[in-house]
Amino acid sequence: MLKRYFILVLLLTSLACSSDDSCDSNVDLSDVTLELDFENLTHDISEIESEEDLSAFFEANPIIRDEFFEYGGRPSEDKVLTDLSQLVHTPEINAVLKAKSFVAFEEVLDKNRDLREFLTYDYLSINKGKTIKDLYDMFSNSRITALTGREVTSIEPLRNYLMTSPTERDYFYTIFAYRTDDQLLKANYDLLQNAFIDTLYQETMNLIDAGMIGYELDRAYKRVQKVYPDFQSPKVQAVYSGFGKDIYLTDSLLIIGLDYYLGEGASFRPNVYEYLRVRLTPEHLVPQLLQFTSLKFNQTKKGKRTILEDMIYYGKAMEFTSEMLPCAADSIIMGYSSKEFADAAVSEGVIWAHFLERKLLYSDVPSNITKYIDERPGVPEIDKDCPGRIGQWLGWQIVKAYREESGVSITELMSETDAQKILTQSKYRPRSR
Repeated sequence: MLKRYFILVLLLTSLACSSDDSCDSNVDLSDVTLELDFENLTHDISEIESEEDLSAFFEANPIIRDEFFEYGGRPSEDKVLTDLSQLVHTPEINAVLKAKSFVAFEEVLDKNRDLREFLTYDYLSINKGKTIKDLYDMFSNSRITALTGREVTSIEPLRNYLMTSPTERDYFYTIFAYRTDDQLLKANYDLLQNAFIDTLYQETMNLIDAGMIGYELDRAYKRVQKVYPDFQSPKVQAVYSGFGKDIYLTDSLLIIGLDYYLGEGASFRPNVYEYLRVRLTPEHLVPQLLQFTSLKFNQTKKGKRTILEDMIYYGKAMEFTSEMLPCAADSIIMGYSSKEFADAAVSEGVIWAHFLERKLLYSDVPSNITKYIDERPGVPEIDKDCPGRIGQWLGWQIVKAYREESGVSITELMSETDAQKILTQSKYRPRSR
C-alpha cells in the first residue's frame, strides 16, 4: 500500500497516545451514581489446595465453573449414549469393532484416516504407553455390538453395560467429549496444580494490573451512564483458568479471563491465530469490553445487511468505544498494530476507490462480507499489506465524518439505523495524505 507519510502518521499516532490524562477529564462525572462492583478472584484461585477447596469455589461461582472450567456446554450423558448407540451400528464402526484380527483392524483404520484419528487420537494421548494394539484388545473383548433389537433404540441397556465396563465407558465418553462432574473436578484441580499454571498466575500478577482494569472500566461505565442514565454496570470478576475462556458478559455479570490478555511478555499465550493474538494484551482489554457494551445501544437494520450497513454498524461500535474511552488510541480500539493503522490511514483513498470501483457498498453477498468485514489476517484483494476487517475501519471513518458534519450526539448516532443517510450526510471523502 502507499507508504508516503508513514513515519509522520506513526508519529502523530504516538503523540495522540501520550500519558497525559487530560483527555479523560473533559466530562463532569461528579453527578454519576454508578459504583463498579469489581472482584479479583485470581488470588482465591491460586490458594486452592484441594479438590474440596475447588469444589467449594465452583459452588460459590457456578458461572465461572461452567464458562471457564468446561462444566457448561458438555453434551448430556443421555445425548452421548444416544449418539453412541447409533455410532456402533454404522458399517464403518461395526467393521472396526468386529475385526477378526489385529491386522484386519489396522487395515480398516488405514483405509479411513479420519476414522483412525477419531478412534485413536484421544486414547493414545491420554493413555501414555498404550498402543493401537491395546485398543484392538479392548474392542475384541467388547460386547457393545451385541446390543440389538429394541436395545438399539434404548440407551438404558447401553448405560448399564458401560457401568460394568469402566474402561470402555471412559473410552467412549472421552471420544464424545463427555466427562462427569467428578472427572472434571479432578482434571481442573490437576490443571491448577500444574507448574505452568503457577507461572501463568505469577505473570498474571506481574503483567496485567487488575486494579487499573477496574479503574478504567469504572470511568468508562460512568461515561456510559452519563449519556444513558438507565445503564447499570455489570458486576465484574477477574479470573485465570489456563485459557478456559477470555470473556463472559451479560447485562449483570462480566467475567474476564486475565490470562488471555497478558500480551507478548507472557511465557504462555492462548492457542489462537497470530493476527487475533496480537489484540490479546492489557491495552486492548477494556476497549474490547466497551465494544461489547455498545451492543446494547447500537441499533441497526434487522435481517440481511449490505456491506455498507455492516461497515456503519461496526463504525458506530468503535465510535462509541472512543467516546467512552477518550484516552484510548484509535489503533488500539480498532485492534490494529501501529503499522497496520498507519498503512490504512495513508491508503484511505486507495481503499475507498476499491469499494467504489467494485460496487461493494450495496453488496450483501456473504463472501464479500467475509472478505472485507469479518476476521481475516489481511485483505489481499486490495493489497498484500492491507489489514483485515478493513471494511470496519472504513465504516468508522465514515461515522467520524458524519458526526463532524451533523454534530449528532453519541446517543443519536447509536439510534440511527439508516446507513445510507449516515454515508450521504457524512459527505465522506478520503482525506489527502
